Amino acid sequence: MNNLQYSSGERNHYFYGKLMTVRDFQDEQTYMNNKRRLGNRLLHGAGIVAGLGVLLVDNQTFSLEAGMALDYLGREILVQDPCVKRISAIQGFDQIQQSGDVYLGIRYQEEECEGTFSVAGSGENTEAGRQYNRVREGYELFLTTKEPNRQMLGVDSVLYDLITLYDEDGVRIRLEVPRYANTDHQFALRVLFEKRDVSAPVHFSFDIESDLFRSPKGENRVRVEYTETEVTTHKEVTLPYTMDCGPVKDDYTSVKVPKESFSLRLGSKEAPGLSQEVSQPVEVTRRDLGEVVMENYYTRHFDELLTPREDQEIYLAKFHIVAGQSAFFIEKVVQNPFSQHLPNTQLMSLLQKLGGHREDHNGERKAQQDSMREKTEKNQAPAKKMAQGVENVALGVAPKAGRTYYSHEFIHGLGAGRVRAMVAVETGSQGSKGDNLIFGDGVFGGEEFSLGAPACALGAMVNVKKGTLQLGLRLMEKTSQQNIRLRWWAWKDEEENQEKEDLVGDVQVSITPNTVDVEPLQQVRFTAMVEGSASQEVTWSVAEKNGGSIDRNGLYTAPATEGVFEIRAQSAKYGQHQASAYVVVRKL
Repeated sequence: MNNLQYSSGERNHYFYGKLMTVRDFQDEQTYMNNKRRLGNRLLHGAGIVAGLGVLLVDNQTFSLEAGMALDYLGREILVQDPCVKRISAIQGFDQIQQSGDVYLGIRYQEEECEGTFSVAGSGENTEAGRQYNRVREGYELFLTTKEPNRQMLGVDSVLYDLITLYDEDGVRIRLEVPRYANTDHQFALRVLFEKRDVSAPVHFSFDIESDLFRSPKGENRVRVEYTETEVTTHKEVTLPYTMDCGPVKDDYTSVKVPKESFSLRLGSKEAPGLSQEVSQPVEVTRRDLGEVVMENYYTRHFDELLTPREDQEIYLAKFHIVAGQSAFFIEKVVQNPFSQHLPNTQLMSLLQKLGGHREDHNGERKAQQDSMREKTEKNQAPAKKMAQGVENVALGVAPKAGRTYYSHEFIHGLGAGRVRAMVAVETGSQGSKGDNLIFGDGVFGGEEFSLGAPACALGAMVNVKKGTLQLGLRLMEKTSQQNIRLRWWAWKDEEENQEKEDLVGDVQVSITPNTVDVEPLQQVRFTAMVEGSASQEVTWSVAEKNGGSIDRNGLYTAPATEGVFEIRAQSAKYGQHQASAYVVVRKL
């Protein structure tokens, strides 16, 4: 039986002359099994202990390697011998209706075996007397198209919250937000982007805002922007962002994504935005985060640790299935898609030694690297930034010689400014090693060169203000192709006349007026000056939460309530330098 309950703690007491029944022997096994499983679950966790690799034999068959795992009830799942399985024979295959990702899981299973008859059974009813000598512990493989909640597969939910911003049309955008932040430390966020069976290029952007955190530019927000340069139908991208937490006392704040800041475009189609603002609370503390996380973990309810959820299974692999009307095949396989590894104590000890070794030599190595970098940077040529990608230019039906065709305008990723670009026609199957790159205006063509592409003239247009690139081509001969693949390169020299670092050590920020009296809801404009710096850009803010508002140009709007409120101006370039002014709001 697949026992899902832990015992009450009773065990057999033996004495001379005790009459042993079936119940006593069953309780003996149940007690020992449940004690072991309880220790497995609470001391070790759940996941793959060793082995259990999944390898493709052909496009419909896979091999499961021997190995061991612990499930979310602490039960041992043991695969003693490798086996070859056809995917169509696995439980859950009949639920696969279309192409997409399918997860291969494994779960604990028991079955009675070695049939026999009870000597105490009825002779008239043979079924009543039939019993089994053994209980075989084994496993069961299954397929599911439902992706589990990744946080529930481990203990990540103690430290992180995973927020879904968008999940439609094969595109999913999520935001991973830590539950805690340390004062005067960086606060790390991650944007997780995934697309499934989407051929159109994806572009999205939104703001992440917070009252107590500041971006490297000194603003209370970071701008998230992503544009695909190399378009594929399947993609997973992680975008890291950091903000600085100010020197505040223990407090609570929130990380927000305003609904009006969210924008998503699939090719030329604008997707619907957010229906409401997304907000996630964050606790800001001066305590060590390790202590906070441990405290949170050990205050969880005991039943929460012992009661498995529906999707808490061991997932061995992720298959990408391509299904047709009468056939299917496995396009690719990803091993252990949710990193459900369960390292043993010896491995953890080895990793700790490795970490200590790195720590011991880190200071010496860093000093050597810094010294070498200083020597090489003096004689280095100006650094260059470079980007590249592929764009498909559609020619349509019956393209004509002499006609010009253009790609859509896209972000090249090097930012605004002057960028140099180069374009070539890429021939052959995408990604093949025999591709040709054809540069120039139709020099290679005709019968002498069979390149699999028509002769054409190429060009590129760079928008220096928007940081975008658009490719174009003019056909110089007839062709039956309906699209041409253009590979592009773009590079940007580091600006030779970069703003020099200020040599004056005393950078001071001042605000005019320094103090002002206003009536409720009245407006007043402040101006700021940054002495000792060429950059006069500042970030305005109001210290009190209900102290009114101030825009980026210093226009302050008083609140409806009376009081004294602090206005701050922080240098955008030198975040450690700021100044304060005070507003007295009262009825005059």
